Amino acid sequence: MVIFDIPERKRTLRDILRENLQILGFKYLQKSIWVCPYDVLEEVQNLIAKYELEKYVKTFLIEELEIETAKSKSGS
Repeated sequence: MVIFDIPERKRTLRDILRENLQILGFKYLQKSIWVCPYDVLEEVQNLIAKYELEKYVKTFLIEELEIETAKSKSGS
């Protein structure tokens, strides 16, 4: 999982990060929270270092993630 809060003045870098996360197979839960079912931690860390985003981006290794959707809440 990748969580980021990149300032507006660094919008171009934020867009580059999002584009690269998509290429790596990430999907977003919210605008700044992205998850991926693949082991791409090293690639993400390299990306963060390349663009000097360490101050703005946090990575997490999640073993299991349950996502409750509106449909599952209603029992449908």
